[in-house]
Amino acid sequence: MSNNIFGTVDEFKNRFFTEEMELLFLTVESVNGAVILDDGILKPNIEFVASVNLTTGTFSKEKGRLEWLIADRKNRQDWGYNFKKFNIYHIRCRKNIPIELNQNQRKTMNNCYMVTELISDGLSNPKLEKIKEKYLKPVYIEDSEIGKLTLNREYSWFEGNIDWLGHNCAVQIETDRDGGKSANKAFAHLKSLYVDISAWDEKFRSYAAAELIETANEWSMNNEEMTAEQFADMIYISELSISPRGEITAYYVEDKDIFGGHAIEIAATMKGKLEYADFVG
Repeated sequence: MSNNIFGTVDEFKNRFFTEEMELLFLTVESVNGAVILDDGILKPNIEFVASVNLTTGTFSKEKGRLEWLIADRKNRQDWGYNFKKFNIYHIRCRKNIPIELNQNQRKTMNNCYMVTELISDGLSNPKLEKIKEKYLKPVYIEDSEIGKLTLNREYSWFEGNIDWLGHNCAVQIETDRDGGKSANKAFAHLKSLYVDISAWDEKFRSYAAAELIETANEWSMNNEEMTAEQFADMIYISELSISPRGEITAYYVEDKDIFGGHAIEIAATMKGKLEYADFVG
């Protein structure tokens, strides 16, 4: 949980028109968190991928967002409205007043609704069912060297596991556009990286060792001080993500629990620029 830019209950409610409407919507995720308002109130949220405005009868494939308020009580058992993945719901809600978005805000902030009542769930709607069928149909990228990567529509990336110099590495490559079904650009970057895998691995490990050896020795559970070479030799990759722009994030770990369970996050670009390395987790 984190602090919300709309800090109070009144500020939250004032983001929405007062007129209520009824909406059918299709989820592709379940509720899994909330932000905390200054008044000790939680604001859960969930995004949807298609909707029907029952007031106007308008069907829309524009992605949107739902938000609502619940009290943060000690005996709280859920998030108020426990919307589940790939379900159609009927709600009463209020639409957001349009705002000018900055580069860090998702477009769904301007297709956002405050939930005031859950009317029913488990519904069926022909147009929403068609969208649901599309989301449930698996989409793959298959390659003789890389293997099979599966589209995760919720996060707009393909995911799978590859053999990285004898280690199992989880891979995520972002789709060419948000909500897309291809990842041609990111996959081309992955193929290029994989061709030169040994050099990239050496680059990642050497850079992490040079950047973090001092902190590593401070955190080490052992009494003996490591050299940068020893540091580099003990770490191996566990996860890799690549964007269409060629931005790389790699995570390295070690088996001896020297760093108290922390992983190493390394950011780089396909042009070979190493941007930072730090302990995470």
